[in-house]
Amino acid sequence: MHGVLLLLWLAAFLVSSLLEYAPHASLWFPPAAVTFSALLVLGARALPVLWTACLLATLITDRIYGQGLSLPALAMSGVVFALTHTFAYGAIALPLRRLAWEASPMTTLRKVTLVLVGGAVAAGLSSLLGGWGLALTGMVPRDDVPGLLAPWWIGDYAGLITLGPLVSVGLVHLCGQHGMGVPSGVKYFSKSHRTRALGSRSVMKLAALVLVSAGILLGAAQFREQEAILFLLFISIILQLWIVHTESELCALTGIALFSALIVVATNLLQLGGEALMLQFVLISLAANSYLGLAVPSLYNDNDRLRHLLTHDVLTHALSRAFFEDRVRHGIDIARQREQPAVLIMIDLNGLKQINDRRGHAAGDAALTLLAKTCQRHLQAGEVLGRLSGDEFAIFLPETSSPRAEALIATIKADLAANPDPVGASFGLAELAAREESYEQLLHRADQAMYHYKR
Repeated sequence: MHGVLLLLWLAAFLVSSLLEYAPHASLWFPPAAVTFSALLVLGARALPVLWTACLLATLITDRIYGQGLSLPALAMSGVVFALTHTFAYGAIALPLRRLAWEASPMTTLRKVTLVLVGGAVAAGLSSLLGGWGLALTGMVPRDDVPGLLAPWWIGDYAGLITLGPLVSVGLVHLCGQHGMGVPSGVKYFSKSHRTRALGSRSVMKLAALVLVSAGILLGAAQFREQEAILFLLFISIILQLWIVHTESELCALTGIALFSALIVVATNLLQLGGEALMLQFVLISLAANSYLGLAVPSLYNDNDRLRHLLTHDVLTHALSRAFFEDRVRHGIDIARQREQPAVLIMIDLNGLKQINDRRGHAAGDAALTLLAKTCQRHLQAGEVLGRLSGDEFAIFLPETSSPRAEALIATIKADLAANPDPVGASFGLAELAAREESYEQLLHRADQAMYHYKR
């Protein structure tokens, strides 16, 4: 596991070094994604590997730029880079990891916001501490530091948010293969509400994203007004959002990674370095909008859950009294307009107080739940069950007459009696009268019929 992490970090570093559009400046810095993800998924266990990678990267940098620093100077530069780099990302990733033990594995708006904002802070710390630290050790000339801070910051941030979640998915799966514990909350993007793998449709959409983006970049390289042509990359953002909302989260993350790699390679090969800032903005915008889009299903789930709490009884999941009354009033109006029959059935659980007193409230709750589930099991589309009070329920049956309602009552009673822990219930029904009868009047007649049944 640690060997894979070391190779991954060094490979990311070499790629960023080879694709620099200016000395010490690349459109994105993938090692930032690896460091942040490793600390988030593995915690402090990743630090020795990351420190080793930073020391080796210092030696590689000295070779690339031919600085010929002495071994003590290289060692000092490597230590400074290792400490500042891991401190910057650890200051954000490690607290997030502690919070993640009890967090939902779903991709939520809160998680996306924390990663986007926390990643920006971490990248800023990395550039500020790393730039001045390497200047103190002679790795970078002091006069070059102010000009390096912004490219360093933006490059780190672009690398982090374009590749970080995808790297996290890989590390989570590696940890699972090696039996290493991972906080539930860092499994976002790897625990998807859309779990299908990359199929032919996904590949076609990714290919469209890459081909359209490549065409725009090639077109920009042919004209002097490169900025105007590159503005067309908004089409790529639209294509990516199409992928986000129609394909798996893995496909969406793959799209971000492919797009970012294409942008960086094209900038180097097509000599688009003069538009580096604009291209970084496009990279960051595409990634941030993708993650916000991936958080939308969790918002829908939250809204559905809140709506269910407002309209349903928490214990039995029958409709709440207020919502049930609204449904029945609407059903009565429709029945009158269409001159159709409708029936209201009142139900009372027998002996709830005795069950609570003798066997405890848990047994009483179980009896209420059993009654509600049994009733629901025999209802058809459009027929609704509501809980009116502690032990009273009601069923509304549109387009139904008394014989069908009586047969339903008999079926429910037989089902309740056949249960291993049977419960009893009293029923009373009232069919909607031909005259102008209100919901309250219909309910009163059904209630009276129920009490007559009990007597």
